[in-house]
Amino acid sequence: MTTPPSWSDLRRLVTRLGAELDVIVRSDPEVCGLSGEDFHLSLHHGGQGDCTVRGLSLVECPNSLVVEEFVRWMVQVGYLEQPPESPPGD
Repeated sequence: MTTPPSWSDLRRLVTRLGAELDVIVRSDPEVCGLSGEDFHLSLHHGGQGDCTVRGLSLVECPNSLVVEEFVRWMVQVGYLEQPPESPPGD
């Protein structure tokens, strides 16, 4: 079983996603996220996050699952050509 990515790894991944999607990333010590016309991603330092992509949504799910599903959906709807490299576990 792999170790979930650390908070700093997840923040770096969200920053890379924001750069690829050409959107502004919100990042502070407790929350990071990004949003566009029809998508939103928000992660919390406490370990739970949420995302929406068009009609799909996850609410208060583990951060690593939220990022994984968000990336998968973004690839499916054509916003990303390929998933960015996942951060290593701790």
